[in-house]
Amino acid sequence: MFAEDPKKKAADIAALKDSLVQQAAPPVQSAASLLSGYSPSGLVFTCKIGRLPEQTFQVTEFSLSESLSSLFSLTISAVSLLPSITFEDHLGSAASLTVTRDGVKVRTVQGLLASAEQGNTDGNKTWYHFLIRPEMWIMTLNQDSRIFQKQSVPEVLATLLDEAHVKNELKFYQDELHQKRDYITQKRESAYDFWCRLAFEEGINFWFEEGPKLFYSDNHLGMTAGINLTYNPQADTDISDSTAFSWRYAEQLCSDVIIQKDYNPARPSYPFQHEVIGDVHKQHPVYESYGRYRDDETGKPFTQLRYEQSQNQRQTGTAGTNCFALMPGKIFALKNHPSDAMNQSWQVITVNHHGIQPLADNGGGEGTKFSNTVQFIPGTREWRPPYRFRPQADGDELATIVGPDGEEIYTNEQGAVKVYFHWDRYGKPDHSASCWVRVAHGWNGDGFGFMSIPRIGQEVIVSYLSGDIDRPIITGCTYNGRNRPPLNLPKEKTRTIFRSKTHKGDGFNELRFEDLAGQEEIYIHAQKNLAVNVLNSRGERINYDRTTSIGHNDELVIAGNRTVTVEGTQAHKTTGNYQEQIDGDRHRILAGDCVERIQGAVSTDANGDITLQSKGKITLKVGGSFVVIHSGGVDIKGPVINLNSGGSPGDLLQAINPAVLKAAAGSGAAFVAHCPVKEAQEETDNG
Repeated sequence: MFAEDPKKKAADIAALKDSLVQQAAPPVQSAASLLSGYSPSGLVFTCKIGRLPEQTFQVTEFSLSESLSSLFSLTISAVSLLPSITFEDHLGSAASLTVTRDGVKVRTVQGLLASAEQGNTDGNKTWYHFLIRPEMWIMTLNQDSRIFQKQSVPEVLATLLDEAHVKNELKFYQDELHQKRDYITQKRESAYDFWCRLAFEEGINFWFEEGPKLFYSDNHLGMTAGINLTYNPQADTDISDSTAFSWRYAEQLCSDVIIQKDYNPARPSYPFQHEVIGDVHKQHPVYESYGRYRDDETGKPFTQLRYEQSQNQRQTGTAGTNCFALMPGKIFALKNHPSDAMNQSWQVITVNHHGIQPLADNGGGEGTKFSNTVQFIPGTREWRPPYRFRPQADGDELATIVGPDGEEIYTNEQGAVKVYFHWDRYGKPDHSASCWVRVAHGWNGDGFGFMSIPRIGQEVIVSYLSGDIDRPIITGCTYNGRNRPPLNLPKEKTRTIFRSKTHKGDGFNELRFEDLAGQEEIYIHAQKNLAVNVLNSRGERINYDRTTSIGHNDELVIAGNRTVTVEGTQAHKTTGNYQEQIDGDRHRILAGDCVERIQGAVSTDANGDITLQSKGKITLKVGGSFVVIHSGGVDIKGPVINLNSGGSPGDLLQAINPAVLKAAAGSGAAFVAHCPVKEAQEETDNG
């Protein structure tokens, strides 16, 4: 189908494309014939709109507004011999305006067709109005909320441009301005607003040169020079396209001192204050108490940027020219001005272009006209885009505590946690979802206070320090459909409870208050151990009963004295053995009788004397035999009384030692010579 020769093959393909275009759209009569004295020579404006043929429209007027670090706006008024055009398929397509002089292109402005309007028609020609914006303008049409972590501003800017498919080129010269940030939040902003906010924070300008490409840089060294203007106030005598017909220069009093301060909780005593003092009058300080930096490494250059932003209006100028090549991002040189101080290089900040190309039937016979107004600053001065403050948080919002798989509590040395915001459609609900977010507690200080680390899965309330969306802080927790309250509500509505949860378990510790009238109670539950440490005194007053139940052992160690006063009756029951050891003396005073009933034997062993004294009598009785000692004498009675003959002393019982008792029980050996329980059982069996 196509020729083998590459050149002929390319020509064949081009011819085929042309034929397909002609088949797809009806032939369009050129609108150039509508112009007054149309000729390819002189100053000519042409436009290309979407996929329509270039000869479809003839420009009658255009206005182009361009500013450094702003999206240009190009409006075109044109006529066409087509009475009706459907623009739906062309919106968002490439569109351009070209200015030529004597057949040589001066400049082409390229962008996207943002809007199109069909105007009046006179039966022969129809007026149309177009708005052309740069490719970057597409980024104004969306809105998003997302989080970037551990990235520098240039990295985020590049991501946004790539996602919007905006052709761009960057030129960075001040790396110290662009440190990696822990946390950057886009919050209900268009990609364009977010891009500009970050860029302007770090002094990055952008502009558009020939073609649709976006250029951005942190220094005026990224701009291009080479345009020369001649000052000539006699506009009628000049036929060149590089003349400044009017020139104004102004100097303005500005603040000459910038002071910034911030706070870093990791270094609470360090002031983090930086200042820049200019070299002019050194007065009128501007103090920013919230500098939005976290360390000196970023604080110093940020303060310098704020100072440079404050100097944008110090030296400015305005000129009227006929040079369409002037645009933001360009540096031009002026010559032939009567004041030598003006004959230097100047940096373009803003240009407003305007061109008129009359129709043949306007009757005036005027030719094509073009002029612009240029605002500029000295070519060696840095112009910084005005600082854009971050969107203020509307208020508190909800988030969920997150962390790595398998963890229940995930925190750092400061007790901060990670959260997942429900609006985040890019992040994952894990430990990568956010920066470390500090937790506000009800009361805290240096080594003291209340602390409870929010656990993975909890729903928390997130606030923002000074409304800064990049500085979240947790101020509370809430229950939801997954995390239920520890009370059976509303039935237990009179209770106040503090209940913890065993880490990776089902247990809990609890302190509970019951405030129901007549049933008031304080309840404490320890899942395992309860330790109380009182460094001085402890007082306890119980106006009614006290009941203590111990499931295992009870040990009481008192370093000093112990006094127990029982104003009523005291009953003590030991179902096992009872052992008492007194390393000093024992004194017992009974106001009434003393009765002891011992089912077994009684053994008393004294290393010293044993004295029994009674104001009445002392009786020793066994069966029918007894000995009575009284103040009148000693009475002895028994079937047989043996003196110095017969009988034998009884054996002493050993003191009950728990270790011996345990060993005896283990071996099955008898611990006492006579067991009254066993003997009573034997008598019953023999009875």
